[in-house]
Amino acid sequence: MAKRVVELFAGVGGFRLGLERASSEFEVVWSNQFEPSTKVQHASRVYEARFPNSNHRNQDISSVQSKEIPDHDL
Repeated sequence: MAKRVVELFAGVGGFRLGLERASSEFEVVWSNQFEPSTKVQHASRVYEARFPNSNHRNQDISSVQSKEIPDHDL
């Protein structure tokens, strides 16, 4: 059974890549990347390009309601 992972402060997805390369047991079910000091969200755009169709948010984490984040193990 896969370990469901939420990737917070995801950057360009390095943590996700490491988990996925380490084991097929990990499944990223939601991610978030937001850089409040910039208008253009470069890292989030790279993440979305690398992992299309992923459940990714580009939103200030303090404004995300916990009910919006899927159940997860890690």
